Amino acid sequence: MATFSILEHPLHGPRAVKQGWSWPAFFFGVFWALYKRIWMLAACLFGFIVLSSMLIPATMEGQLISNVLFLGLNLTISLKGNQWYASLLETQGYQYQMQVEARNPNEALARSAEQKAAMAKDAIQGSFRDDDQRTEHDDNDHDNDQNGGGNAGGSKSTGTFVG
Repeated sequence: MATFSILEHPLHGPRAVKQGWSWPAFFFGVFWALYKRIWMLAACLFGFIVLSSMLIPATMEGQLISNVLFLGLNLTISLKGNQWYASLLETQGYQYQMQVEARNPNEALARSAEQKAAMAKDAIQGSFRDDDQRTEHDDNDHDNDQNGGGNAGGSKSTGTFVG
């Protein structure tokens, strides 16, 4: 199971972003960035590809250097890509809601909806319990007022009666 961050936008709804390693980012790099609409990353990757093809000689050593550079670049994108995507969503007005364990983004969204419903139910039941406790407390105060004004005169008082 993977860990997902749930981010929610007031108009666009929730999104699930996987935390950690991204296989699609590792294998597809620029295309993954374009799909996720991380335009600046896509432009940087494309620029890197163009510059490396122009500056690195087409020799065996050049190919080795190019392969090592691209492997390092893909490893970086794979490790940081989901984090960059979550940051992009936050700049677009999405707010972090929670973290859930799931097998895929759809399951993560379903689990977060279940957790939200459970929290809302608990909050509603908690407010009813608070109302019941306040009603019992108010009834006890009313009984004390009828039995001689609370703690004064002969009831269980810890203070000194001056009278």
